[in-house]
Amino acid sequence: MFRGVGSEKLTEAELAEIRTAFNNFERLYPEIRTAIRIIPAGQVNFKHDAEYCVMLYSEKKDNWLMNAGYIGEQLDLWLTSREIGSLWFGIGKPDEPGYDGLDYAIMIAIRKVKDASLFRKDMFKAKRKEISEIWSGDTFGLAEIARFAPSACNSQPWYVEQSGNRLTVYRRKKPAISFMNAAAAAYFNRIDMGIFLCFLELCMAEKNVAFTRELFVDDGDGKTELSKVAVYTV
Repeated sequence: MFRGVGSEKLTEAELAEIRTAFNNFERLYPEIRTAIRIIPAGQVNFKHDAEYCVMLYSEKKDNWLMNAGYIGEQLDLWLTSREIGSLWFGIGKPDEPGYDGLDYAIMIAIRKVKDASLFRKDMFKAKRKEISEIWSGDTFGLAEIARFAPSACNSQPWYVEQSGNRLTVYRRKKPAISFMNAAAAAYFNRIDMGIFLCFLELCMAEKNVAFTRELFVDDGDGKTELSKVAVYTV
C-alpha cells in the first residue's frame, strides 16, 4: 500500500505536529472526549510498509463513531496536505483496547511520501456510486465531490435527500460488505458517516454555501432501510 513512496521518515517534530493538529480539529460533539496515540506500525502487525499507526480513542457516547470519523477525516486530509500518506485501517487490531479511560475506535496508518506526485493523480478514476444512487434532488454542486469520501470496503453507506433548502443525510443500514457481519458493517459505516459529513461540509465551504446543522442519534432502531443522521439547512 505504501510501496514506492521513497525512503523519507517522519521526524519527531512531525509526529508532534500531528498530535497538535488533531487537538485543534472541529468536533461534531465537542463534549465527547477523544485522543490519539501514534505507535510504530509493527506494534499492530501492519503489513503494508507504513511507518506508524494513529490510534484513535473516544468516550462511548451517542454518535461517538460518527464523531470519530468526522475528526479522523480532517486528520486524513491534513496529513495528505503535508505529503504524509494515510490509510484508514478498520480491520487492524489495537495494541491497547483502551487509553486514558477511552475506548479504541479505529486506526489510520501513515508514512512519509517523497513528493506529491506519488499520490493518486486522478481521483475521478476512483470507483464510486453514481450520484443518482446516493442523492435525491438538487445537489447544489456538492454531491459531485462529496461522493468521493472514503468508506469501509468502499461501501458508501450515505444517502442524501434534498427538499427546498434542506439536505437530509441518512446512513443505509445494509450496504454490501460481503465478508463482514451486520454488527461490524454497522460499526464501520457509522464512522463512514462522519467521514462523509466532513466531506460534505468542506464542499459547502468551498462553494461558500452557508448552513446550519442538526444532528440525530444514529441508533439504527426500526425496520426502515435508512437511519437519519443529520439535516443541513442551506
